Amino acid sequence: MAHTAYQDSFTASADIADIDKSEVSRKLLIDGLERRLAGQLSVLVPVGVIGWIASLTDNRALWIFLGLQILAQLAITVSSQWLRHALKAGKETTLRKNLWMMAEASSGIIWAAMMLDVGTLIGGSDAVLTTWVTILVTMVVSVLLAAPIAGIAFPLLGGFTAAVAAGIFLFGKDFSSFAELALTFMCVTLFIIAKAVNLQAHKSCRDGIEVERLSQRLADELERTSWLSRHDCLTGLLNRSALQGAMEDHGDSPTPVILIDIDHFKQINDSYGHGQGDSVIAAVGACISETLAKAAPHGLAARWGGEEFIIALPGHQADAADIAEDLRSAVARLTHQDWPARLRVTGSLGLAHGPASAFSATFKSADSAMYEAKKLGRNRIVRAPDENNKIVKPARAA
Repeated sequence: MAHTAYQDSFTASADIADIDKSEVSRKLLIDGLERRLAGQLSVLVPVGVIGWIASLTDNRALWIFLGLQILAQLAITVSSQWLRHALKAGKETTLRKNLWMMAEASSGIIWAAMMLDVGTLIGGSDAVLTTWVTILVTMVVSVLLAAPIAGIAFPLLGGFTAAVAAGIFLFGKDFSSFAELALTFMCVTLFIIAKAVNLQAHKSCRDGIEVERLSQRLADELERTSWLSRHDCLTGLLNRSALQGAMEDHGDSPTPVILIDIDHFKQINDSYGHGQGDSVIAAVGACISETLAKAAPHGLAARWGGEEFIIALPGHQADAADIAEDLRSAVARLTHQDWPARLRVTGSLGLAHGPASAFSATFKSADSAMYEAKKLGRNRIVRAPDENNKIVKPARAA
């Protein structure tokens, strides 16, 4: 039944599930990639400064490294956006993530190679100091900005550190002991800072996810409370007060009313138990919902109390009797594999016409007609007197 699935959705959201580490990492990565394009703009400043220095010193190697760095930044831009789209679409990301991390690492390697060659090619001039400071500041800022996302900071810093170490220890780049010590200290410090900031970012992200889930849970509970205040829990139909409130919205429009009472319901409870009785009530409620969905989608149905149901049909004055017959026959056909073989369900129906504004009077007429149907043998429809107090004959029966 439709209402059951709706209620189950509330139950499923009642407990906040444990937050998986991969979920936190994925959210951080998506957030970082969305900011990555804006972060690329900061690279234009050091590139411009180094380009200016290259023009002053006429250093071809510096121009080559600048060109390679621009290509690396373009590769980062393309691969990061490609990866971001894949993450949002739920696609496989292994290849895209590897390509993006390679682009980040390449950028770090190029910055380091540029710094090493500038130091040896230009010598001890002011230009080399300016270039070094520019590159170091660029690396520090880039790593600190990317630190919350380990996937960005570590490949970039790793490539830079590996290239510096290779230049000093493998290729014999000539630096002072102080410069080597300063570079080593800077790289180690940046790794520690990046890791610390990354851990804090994961904690903040996890807290944010918990807040979002709690907010969603509160919203679901509010919606659930609102739903329960207007609906019957067993059948999912409107309750009495909700139906009466809905009738007020239809003013004086003609609104036929059908009242249904399950026949011999007390015997069902006495013979098969109240659990079986609840099952019958739920089945009749579902039957009413399905019938109205086909014959009168805008009709209003409510569980009036116990085994009684009421249907209001705004705009269906002409075919109300046909809809009542559809309801009667649908209830009479009800069966279920878990029901006892001897269990048969029927209903007695009373039909009355009147404006929505006179709902109470129309209900009383439908109620009298329904009891008349029971007196005449049940499993039938009796229509209440019309406006001229004349009984419309014949009453439909099975």
